[in-house]
Amino acid sequence: MRAALRSELLDRLYGRDDPAWDEWVAGLSAAERDELESLLDVYLRELDGRDADALAGLGRALGVHERARREIANGGYWDRTHALVWLALLRDAPDRDLLRTHCTETPRERAAAARILYAAETDDCATTGVDLLLRDEPESFSVFGVDTLYRVAERDPSPFFERAAADFARWPPALQRQALLVVRHLTTVVGDADLSWVVGSLSSPDPSVRSAAWRALGAYGWNRAVRDTVDLAAIAADPTPPVRASAYRALGTWGDAEAIAAIEAAGTADPDARARVTAAETLVSQRTSAEAVDPNDPPRADLGAGRTASANGRSVDETAAFDIAWAWAVEHARFDRLARDISRDRDRLHDEVRG
Repeated sequence: MRAALRSELLDRLYGRDDPAWDEWVAGLSAAERDELESLLDVYLRELDGRDADALAGLGRALGVHERARREIANGGYWDRTHALVWLALLRDAPDRDLLRTHCTETPRERAAAARILYAAETDDCATTGVDLLLRDEPESFSVFGVDTLYRVAERDPSPFFERAAADFARWPPALQRQALLVVRHLTTVVGDADLSWVVGSLSSPDPSVRSAAWRALGAYGWNRAVRDTVDLAAIAADPTPPVRASAYRALGTWGDAEAIAAIEAAGTADPDARARVTAAETLVSQRTSAEAVDPNDPPRADLGAGRTASANGRSVDETAAFDIAWAWAVEHARFDRLARDISRDRDRLHDEVRG
């Protein structure tokens, strides 16, 4: 039965100007309709464009659109979830009040509801989508939810940034980290959006949020207005080594003289071994591939008075500790380049043999 239905579906989809879905469906048994609906689910996930638009007509003929709306209004959690998935596949956005009333109880439902608007390419995708995802007291999302938040915000970042500027401080840390992840990947479309809340999150009491903020800001080295509000001198004062390491990586992404000087000032004297290695790796990565990096000549920063004088004002212990991190980073970079060279040579030899 399934093979016959598939053959007929494809013939009507590709072999006729008018697929006449209503006429076909009207002559099918209940079992055949169920099987055809299963096939429709498969093809809607594989096809797009005009083919998907045509298949949406089959969904209407099968009554999927109206049944999904009834299940959202009257069904339980799993009924609603199943209905939301169908409407997203069919690119059929229902009345927004229906979504607001029945689909904001859980993060999964919020994301599925917003995904319908994205799939249907509605004019209010960003405004209503962000509202569905982040209204009232939102919780953290699954990977699908974060991806949905990114996609609706990419359409128009203003609603997302406005909501975050107003509510970010009230969100749980897990959701704050996810919002910062979205900011990190929206870098090319933010325009003149308010990023003060991103900079403000560098002072969050939660170290994981501070790290996420640095990772987000790493993508905004081009934005002088944002950079001017970041206190680079405060990096060394952060009590959490992973946060300082995230700051070094972000500054390495910025990559200009000011950022490199800030890494040298804090990273070369960092009391944590892992953070020192991150600083050293970041500084080594700034050297050009053609430039030989001397493992015995790490950068030196004047750390001020109050310490036992040694090389350029650094204590003996600090100097030795960073020298070790620097040598390790240089050696690691050398082996990385060697491995890449070997891979290129292998590919070249492989091409020559095959040629």
